Amino acid sequence: MRKARPRILILSLLLGLASCRPAAKSQQSYDQIRGLVAGKTAAEVEGLLGEPDLRSAVLGDSRWVWWNYTFLDGEQYAPEVRGQIVHLEITFQNPQGPGAPVPLAQWKVGGPLAVSYSKSSQGP
Repeated sequence: MRKARPRILILSLLLGLASCRPAAKSQQSYDQIRGLVAGKTAAEVEGLLGEPDLRSAVLGDSRWVWWNYTFLDGEQYAPEVRGQIVHLEITFQNPQGPGAPVPLAQWKVGGPLAVSYSKSSQGP
């Protein structure tokens, strides 16, 4: 009985630490969000997802990142990464081409590779 107490204490501490892991900001999975934003403008995406944590220019496009925003879900992902929290990244294309002064509200999510994710350092 005495030997079981330290094991129970250690197990309780580990379970407590695991439950303190941050949750994704969105309740929608990465694939659900990818479908939701397909073909939308930057203004529409910001209205749906909120303001991004980072905006950067990449080869004439605008890349937005939401940190720890969503999670991977579905059989297309390996069991060890399902449920993992990821950073959501969306690239918007300037409809007039690089360098043209166009309001971001007119920039669109372009193509199937415009929405991606990167792994959070907090994932399993």
